[in-house]
Amino acid sequence: MTLVELIKPELILTNAPCASKDDLIKGIVEKIYSEGMEPPISKDVLLQAILKREQIGGTFLPSGLSVPHARLKDFESFILALGTTKETLFYEGTRLRLMALMISSQTGGLHYLPVMAALTKISRDSEFLSRLCGAENAGDFIGLLREKDQQLT
Repeated sequence: MTLVELIKPELILTNAPCASKDDLIKGIVEKIYSEGMEPPISKDVLLQAILKREQIGGTFLPSGLSVPHARLKDFESFILALGTTKETLFYEGTRLRLMALMISSQTGGLHYLPVMAALTKISRDSEFLSRLCGAENAGDFIGLLREKDQQLT
């Protein structure tokens, strides 16, 4: 399976109007629920779980990739939702370029680490990441991502 095969276009939020990293997290969580990809907990409980995890220590790479996540009890699926911002945002002195929000089982499931590795590799190519983050819509985002489609191993 490749990264593109795992991504659902309806879970890509491009050019989100956000003032902070937490705003982008909220926007992506809203997108997940509005598209019917509802985890077995309420939207507010999920959002609080993600924000609490971020306070402990978020996954934010120097490349500008942010990977907030939640691992849920009694959830055997995997949700990956992606987001870019309209405005330039900074977090801890680094520009936030791409957010990949992941929801998985408590063990992380089969996809968590391979997706993290694939996204990390993509984020290291600054020029490509700029193009990806400049995508106007989910179709353009997926089209660009196909250029560097990563095998999930």
